[in-house]
Amino acid sequence: MKYKFSKGSFQIYLLVFTLNFIVLSNINGQTVKKIKTKIEELKTSPDFNHENPAYIDLLFELAKEQIHINIDSTLLLANEGLALSLKSNYKKGEGYAYLRLGDYYSQLSNKEKYKNAYDTALAFSTKYKYEQLKIIVLNNYGTTLSIDGDVDNALKFYLEGIELSKKNNDNKMLSILYDNIAIMYSGLKDYETALTFHENSIRYIKENQDEVSLARTLSNMAFANAYMHNFKEANKALDKAMLIFTEEGEMDWLSYCYEVKGIIALEKKDYTNALEWYMESNLLCEDLDYFTGSLNTYNGLAEAYIGLGKIDSAEHYALKANIESKTSYYPDALMRSSKTLSTINRLKGQYKTALDYQDIYLKLNEEADSENFKKGLEMLRSNQKFEVQKKQILDEKNRELASQQALTYIASGGVILLIVMFILIYRNYKVQGQFNGILQKKQQILIQRELELKESNTTKDKLFSLIAHDLRGPIHSFHGIMQLYVLGQMPKEDSDKFLPVALQDLSSIAEMLDNLLIWGKTQISGTSHEPKNINIHRLVQKNVRLLKPLADKKSIDIINEIVEDIVSFSDAAHIDIVLRNLLSNSIKFTNSNGSITISGIEEDGHLQLSISDNGVGMNLEAQNRLFKKNNYESTFGTNNEKGTGLGLYLCQEMVEKNGGKIWVESVLKKGTTFYFTIPSKLKIKKAV
Repeated sequence: MKYKFSKGSFQIYLLVFTLNFIVLSNINGQTVKKIKTKIEELKTSPDFNHENPAYIDLLFELAKEQIHINIDSTLLLANEGLALSLKSNYKKGEGYAYLRLGDYYSQLSNKEKYKNAYDTALAFSTKYKYEQLKIIVLNNYGTTLSIDGDVDNALKFYLEGIELSKKNNDNKMLSILYDNIAIMYSGLKDYETALTFHENSIRYIKENQDEVSLARTLSNMAFANAYMHNFKEANKALDKAMLIFTEEGEMDWLSYCYEVKGIIALEKKDYTNALEWYMESNLLCEDLDYFTGSLNTYNGLAEAYIGLGKIDSAEHYALKANIESKTSYYPDALMRSSKTLSTINRLKGQYKTALDYQDIYLKLNEEADSENFKKGLEMLRSNQKFEVQKKQILDEKNRELASQQALTYIASGGVILLIVMFILIYRNYKVQGQFNGILQKKQQILIQRELELKESNTTKDKLFSLIAHDLRGPIHSFHGIMQLYVLGQMPKEDSDKFLPVALQDLSSIAEMLDNLLIWGKTQISGTSHEPKNINIHRLVQKNVRLLKPLADKKSIDIINEIVEDIVSFSDAAHIDIVLRNLLSNSIKFTNSNGSITISGIEEDGHLQLSISDNGVGMNLEAQNRLFKKNNYESTFGTNNEKGTGLGLYLCQEMVEKNGGKIWVESVLKKGTTFYFTIPSKLKIKKAV
């Protein structure tokens, strides 16, 4: 049975699971046989009882080892152990039962069930002070959450596990926890930070003299060094790890080392050696039925064959990786194979197929970038606590020395501090009220600054998310089409088809950048407001002329019903932005041969302007979501025009800055009308 990891780099995260669920004992048949032998020996004892804690503990050990061999056995053993623990009131056993159930459901990616199981295990370990159990639960829970993309909470669990492991002098779990933090950073492609934590893991591994764990961490470090082009360090680590894995019979990890050797060769463009290493890795993966490892080697073999100019062989392995990753849905392998197949088909002159694979690659790449960016932001949100922990990790000896010095200073300065405090209290008793007032004001300032900082971080999140989602896709697409065109590798019939698409992408990018720059300016320096009397009819006509080419492409009529002498006392630049975005939006969501009407009325000291179309319309849910803060959903017009909610957010901000309001009325499949109000003409009183 094969299991998938839907998020992050499966290459990295497979190793995470190995570290967490298996590193405490070797994953091979020998370990399982040893545990079964112990169980049989226990059963032969004259006073054997199924409710014996020693027997129950062995069931949980066996459940742990079976998770990558026969996962159904893990479920059966965990449930059997739970039933016996409940019958005998063995609370520690109940905790371990829920731990193994959490491991089981995590492998099935059943979020609701693994959270329930891990939460229950944590509750048991906390209530009954089973600290060793708690450390393992925190570690495995954190690993599962990191795979699911919740790196913020994963990091919190890892840090709590580190704190508890230090308290219990558990060097083995410290090494695992540090390694897993490192692997999280590798998943975010921050290899430099990853190496820092791998090094700290090795420190604790060496104290335990655990050769296998050392080799595993060295191979992970080699992976990071490979992508940093630190080839000498990577090969040195791999050579040492491979020797240990060979001696200990860790064939799955040995295949991984061969794969990393292949990665190094590819990065160096040494395609002959890359082919040899990937072949060695693939042979082991097939012998072990190591599915994810096989996907990696298929992709590596395809890339090596391309480098050697053997296109048919490259296509064979790329298709194999593509089909199998698509069937079991491994997005990273699918993305990699799609990119390779795009290159292969381009080299074969099959440009349409090349572009189809390129589209798949770009879509998956955009999703991966967005997911990694999200994870990066979540990691940053944990930064305050993490930085403290990081300092402890980077140099514990200095921390301990600093603590000793701090205690000395406190002890020697305590008496002086008390004397000073008594003097200050005596002298400042009469001005204490004033001091409290000042302190309160400072506190208010700090609170205000904290709120401003949160708002600033929110702004950054929105900005970067927008760039990741809505700019990368069209830019990559435009680049791919232009590359084929410039290289002369796109036939005329294909260029006639795809160049208009490229132009549309370019238009989308230009529009997004205009709005993005305006929005960014408002966030950095605030929105200035310089109102004056402006002719609304002329301003509307200006934007109609500007957007007429877009409307003409869809044969859309734009009707300006605003009378020529209607005037508003507003900021001309602001209203210009509002009109342009609303009119552009209407063009996007109006079908060919449709119409758009711009009208306005004056009443009660303000103007009410409207832009109405007979386009696709919106349901009530979409209308309610439209002007909500942080709504930047990508939408597509009737001709697949790209747009975001940023333009509408700008409209709302500009209208409100001019003392008005904006709203929408829409009926699905019938059309939409945007309304907004602005002040009427300022009437200057003549002196009498």
